Amino acid sequence: MKKLFIKQFLLGITAALVLAGCTELEEQPEGLLSPESFFATEADFDAATVGIYRNLYGGWGNFDFNNTFLMSGGSEDVTSRPPAANLKEYDEFHPDPNNGLHVSVWRALYRAINNANSVIANAETSELSNLDGSVGQAYFLRGLSYFYLTQWWGEVPIITVENQNDAANVGQSPVSEIYAAIISDLQNAENLLPNSFPEEARADRWAASAVLAKVYLTKAGWPLKDAASYALARDKAKEVMDGGEFSLETDFANLWRADNKFTSPEWIFLFAGSSTAGNGTGSKHHHATRPGSEGGWSDWFSEARFFNAFPDGYRKDVSFHTVFSDGTAWEDGEFGQPYIGKFRDAGPPCGPDVSPCGSTEGDLFTPIIRYADVLLIYAEAANMAGSGPTTEAYEAVNMIRRRANNQAIGTPDPAVDLPAGLSQSQFDDAVIAERNWELAFENNRWFDLVRKEMVVEANEDLYPNVSANNMLLPKPGTEVELIDGLDQNPGY
Repeated sequence: MKKLFIKQFLLGITAALVLAGCTELEEQPEGLLSPESFFATEADFDAATVGIYRNLYGGWGNFDFNNTFLMSGGSEDVTSRPPAANLKEYDEFHPDPNNGLHVSVWRALYRAINNANSVIANAETSELSNLDGSVGQAYFLRGLSYFYLTQWWGEVPIITVENQNDAANVGQSPVSEIYAAIISDLQNAENLLPNSFPEEARADRWAASAVLAKVYLTKAGWPLKDAASYALARDKAKEVMDGGEFSLETDFANLWRADNKFTSPEWIFLFAGSSTAGNGTGSKHHHATRPGSEGGWSDWFSEARFFNAFPDGYRKDVSFHTVFSDGTAWEDGEFGQPYIGKFRDAGPPCGPDVSPCGSTEGDLFTPIIRYADVLLIYAEAANMAGSGPTTEAYEAVNMIRRRANNQAIGTPDPAVDLPAGLSQSQFDDAVIAERNWELAFENNRWFDLVRKEMVVEANEDLYPNVSANNMLLPKPGTEVELIDGLDQNPGY
């Protein structure tokens, strides 16, 4: 009975037992790979690699739907509707350990890790010679998965090829060891991946480098506070900047058109939705962020405090949806909050100005990292690694500020650019604020609040119950109960 219970509720870590050939479980959990069925040809390895992406995107519970955004609802940019208690728990800083939203993401991340382990392990013993692309993607997706895991939950189990047969007894690892594993995976990915793939939506060498820059920046903040990582973040971001592969999209609105997701010079890596591939692989954001009066679900939207603080200008107009199709202004809407404009385009099934939208499967995407993020990583890291902002750090931020006002990116404008002579702390504050506006609704603000230890400061006026314990989510209760050495986070 205990094995059955594990099969039903621990499809995250303990699903690795199935990969090892555990016969007590009669049914293989969906999304896992069987070594007996794969890895005879290069096509098998490629199919297995595609399966890792499928673990993370598709199926209504991972990066294609509400979950990852609502799990970061303690940030000011995102909130959700009051009647849905399981959605509001994150926003109000009392999430249930067994809330299905984060349980689903935990399991998806570990399924991806398990399948990446399988690709990597089988490649090591394979006689096939052209596997670098598949193995590099497996390393990238495994490192990315651990990056999200430790940012949301802190100390988590590191499941490897060597220990996955005993996954239920692995226990959690220190955050420092998790970051070491993430960095190793992303460095391996950099070494193995090509600069680009002919197929769209694949992680390439530049995706690995860009995410690695972000990992270093995050490592410099809470909880590790490894100041030496600022220089590493600066140098890695500069490597991406100097590569010449990416640039800012001239028109901010063009970033949020489904037709541009593979052609924009700004997107480095995203999880792409497909309305035609079937099996729930389309993006759901266009429905989840539409108001009910437009046929949407109103699952998540923005907050009035965030909208009111957001600098006026073109970027604000693009980022928000404030007048509904029936003429209602957001203040008079059902929940009295501004809606999100970035995710309204579903491609052919439903354009940004179409309401009601009949299709729940769209062609947009979930953002992971784009060139503007790299510029801001560079600016922050260069400032903090030295004794203050450099000319190039200023320009990295100012290009984004000019674009935000729909002006020429490369033309200085004293009315828009940051003022000269800022101190190190003043410039750092300016960069964090710019990240807040530029990357709104892209699952970034929450992680910035955590690494900069700003969670309480940003929320205590609205939610007096918030505490430093809320910088981590509760680990799924069923996992804590059944996995030896997995401890619940403080406060839960």
